[in-house]
Amino acid sequence: MASGSGNVSGLEFGQVNVIKHTGIHKATIIWLHDVDNTGFDSLEPLRNLRLPNIKWICPTAPRRRVTSLGGEITNAWCDITKVSENMQDDFGTLNYVNEYITYLFSSEPQNVIKGVAGIGLGAAQALYYTSCYAFGWVPINPQITIGINGWLPGWRRLEYNMNYTNFGTANRAAASKILILHGTSDDVVPSSFGYRCADSLRMAGFPTLFKQCGGDHVTNEIRVWLTNLGL
Repeated sequence: MASGSGNVSGLEFGQVNVIKHTGIHKATIIWLHDVDNTGFDSLEPLRNLRLPNIKWICPTAPRRRVTSLGGEITNAWCDITKVSENMQDDFGTLNYVNEYITYLFSSEPQNVIKGVAGIGLGAAQALYYTSCYAFGWVPINPQITIGINGWLPGWRRLEYNMNYTNFGTANRAAASKILILHGTSDDVVPSSFGYRCADSLRMAGFPTLFKQCGGDHVTNEIRVWLTNLGL
């Protein structure tokens, strides 16, 4: 099912695709695609999870120039340089997309679990949203976060922001369960970087599980993890 597009702070977001729950509506999870994909591309993999109690919202990122692709214009949540532990993060756009994620959650029932998830750059945006909730920078608690082959933007400042932003960061961090999956053969985002980000989240008080896996194992890991959470 498709719904309309949105516009936040000048960013033109594309089509939003939705997989409605067919069972009890226990959770709504926003799934963020990778660079050069669309929300539509996420539908088949999510249907294959066969989790009837989850509603999936799959937005499409704005079209923009991406530095790491030589300035090519494509769908991307923010600009990125070469992915590395010392990369520059496009925090201005990351924060704009956070506003859009909050907007997408705004019409969801208050009594359902909220989650953010994604792959590649979408995983980075999802993890960033979750860290920003702990800092008190976004209002929606993502009780579930899933990142595949991603990283945490601003990971080096995580400990500082946990200690010197708003009161209650530790309690908010503890309220978000995180699953990070990373393939061993990813030549864009090194698995060692994914592990360092997961370790920084764990050390900061976020309940974080990191696993190395690929292919069909990813689908199974996500299904089992969400099922064990009662979804």
